[in-house]
Amino acid sequence: MEEAAIQKLGKEEPVPMKVTIKDIAREAGVSHPTVSKALNGAPGVSEDIRKKIVAIASRMNYVPNLAAKRLVDRKTNSIGLIWPKIEGLFFYHLGMQIQKEAAARGIDVIMSLAEPPEALRIFNEHFVDEILFWCPPDWLPSVEFIKQRELFHGNMLLMGGGRMERTHCIGIDRKSAVYEAVRYLAGQGHRKLTFIGNRSDKLTGFTQGLLELRLDYHDHYFIQIEPGESVTESKMQSLLDGEDRPTAFIVDSQTYAFELLELFRKRKLRIPGDYSLVVYDDIPEMERMEVPLTTVGPSIPKLALAALDILTGRDGRGESKWADVDIGCELHIRKSVSPLHTKAKK
Repeated sequence: MEEAAIQKLGKEEPVPMKVTIKDIAREAGVSHPTVSKALNGAPGVSEDIRKKIVAIASRMNYVPNLAAKRLVDRKTNSIGLIWPKIEGLFFYHLGMQIQKEAAARGIDVIMSLAEPPEALRIFNEHFVDEILFWCPPDWLPSVEFIKQRELFHGNMLLMGGGRMERTHCIGIDRKSAVYEAVRYLAGQGHRKLTFIGNRSDKLTGFTQGLLELRLDYHDHYFIQIEPGESVTESKMQSLLDGEDRPTAFIVDSQTYAFELLELFRKRKLRIPGDYSLVVYDDIPEMERMEVPLTTVGPSIPKLALAALDILTGRDGRGESKWADVDIGCELHIRKSVSPLHTKAKK
């Protein structure tokens, strides 16, 4: 008995044969194209035949060959992200939020950090359905990119401000964002402000705020940082040591904010005791600082939601084929700004 039991336990179970569409067709007495149409919800099959085929497929434990299906219809239920090679927490959090939103809708996300034409070529080869491409307002497509775009049969969404024919677009109202930051600081009694960053629409909003609110002009109202440069002590020394100092700063990215805070720590300057600070970049890390930083910028969850709604056709754009929207920015007031009359004397 024991030997028989051992032999029975050691006997390999037969591998079940995989059920194919032809097997279902044979059982249903129809052609295999009819089975394919019925299982894929295609027209040309009566409702009674469709129900019969679906019931047989269920009884036979039929598992569709998704890889073969993708080769036939060239659909992968996926979105390709062409993402900037920029070290920044904003892009990390936005990429993660897009992944989260897509997963909730049963969509796969593939990210590429390759140059845009190369990334587009790769997505073309892998039958990616839709493409989301982050590009700034001054972006211009290269000849190579345009050629690859012509080969792509899905929809493309440009996020960040770039424009191109036959694409969806999501812009960001950066100018109004920085203008609101200026207005908030002015409401707190600050009249001498300094903007740290690049020449961009953010600087335009800053300048507009100074003019419309009739704030003071001083020698260091704008500290220009070229792309690739840092907020160094040499750039800031004459401002921090001079007589005509600002009382508040607006910084146009979290990268520059971290560099400025490091300089303040070195000089034993306090936020907001010595200077108030507003940062353009609404990322979770700003709220977790020892002194939580006041921020202005687009909501990352709202950007991700808008992008997925557009790419899946749920944005309610009606008759318009191509979506073209601007995402407003939000001001989050935290402890890095204090009214001027409560500031400690320097």
